[in-house]
Amino acid sequence: MSKMAKLLIVLFVIAVGVVTFLEANEPEPINWFPSYAKVDKIPLGTFVVYNSIKEGIDDDNLKEINSPPYEFLFDNDTVSGTYIFVNETITFGEDELYKLLAWVARGNTLFISSKTMEPKLLDTLKLNSDYLLSLDRMSTKPMVALSNTSLAGKTPFLYDRDISNSYFSAVDTCYTKALGVAQLYNDTLKITTPHINYIKQGFGTGYIFLHMFPEAFGNYFMLKDQNFQYTQNVLAYILPSEKILWDNYYKNGKTFYTSPLYLLLNNRYLKWAYYVVLIGVVLFVLFEGKRKQRSIPILSPLKNQTLAFTRTISGMYFEKQKHKEIATKQYLLFLDYVRQTLRIPTDNLDEKTLIDIAARSNNDLRTTKALFKYFNELYKKQTIEKEELMKLYHLITNFKNRV
Repeated sequence: MSKMAKLLIVLFVIAVGVVTFLEANEPEPINWFPSYAKVDKIPLGTFVVYNSIKEGIDDDNLKEINSPPYEFLFDNDTVSGTYIFVNETITFGEDELYKLLAWVARGNTLFISSKTMEPKLLDTLKLNSDYLLSLDRMSTKPMVALSNTSLAGKTPFLYDRDISNSYFSAVDTCYTKALGVAQLYNDTLKITTPHINYIKQGFGTGYIFLHMFPEAFGNYFMLKDQNFQYTQNVLAYILPSEKILWDNYYKNGKTFYTSPLYLLLNNRYLKWAYYVVLIGVVLFVLFEGKRKQRSIPILSPLKNQTLAFTRTISGMYFEKQKHKEIATKQYLLFLDYVRQTLRIPTDNLDEKTLIDIAARSNNDLRTTKALFKYFNELYKKQTIEKEELMKLYHLITNFKNRV
């Protein structure tokens, strides 16, 4: 290895070390991924609200659901309570939605907090949704409040980040009750043009609550000022005596980790140590393998000499004029061909067998019978002439060509 190559390797290793050091000491950026998983402590995880609910009720009244709703309700058709879904988007399958609605109709409660609702569910409840837009302001920070004056608070609650904001643009007022409103922030904590974002509707003997501001259940909103009061009052409509079924299935974030590398990659220092080891292994393979690699000789595979051997043996038989033996072997080989290729047993060559052979070989019955009749004629003879053997060869060849 030349001095220049060694110098380049040293410089490369130093550069990797410097980049690793700088990356490891850089402040970790805030993860705003909308996980909504109960184990996540990131801003949009639901660690705080889940544990708040867990501390406020008995353990027997809180159950985590890690399977799809259809599967859970199918296996637990007698369970009752309030099924809570919180995520950026909630989209059920058609059968799953019908299963949920049938469960609600039996006197249970369905609570969904999501920006995007299942279209079939909105259509069933005669609702339409839209997004809040501002033509004269760039900010899309929402203010939210509850309609009930005893739960509303003195001022609306502000979420001080620009996000997309959903609301119910059309509701069936005969069956739907508005529980909460939202509006884009306009430099004053006053809602002047309210848009419904939280509704309640009866379904059968049960109730459905739809809430379009899932950030209210995120850790960031819950821990900001007194915002926890809004989330607390949103859930105040749920009866405390009912069993709460907390959904872990419809979540953007994982509630469990299947990769053994999670512990390494979740810690910045272990992650970069892992990357350095991988880079070192690649460098070792590149340079060490280049020094020790040897060419592998090409070994030609053994040739199949079966055809040549067969031609040699048949030539010996033909030169010694053993035409009878050749015809016998031709007959045996033809019967094997019928068994292997046409899949027809040859134990009994009766009329039905000959019909099957003719049909599967695309030959007519007359030609097939003529071939087997010629086989029998040659079999009865003590000696066979060269011309008879050639005729047998042509009959077999013509028969096989039609298959």
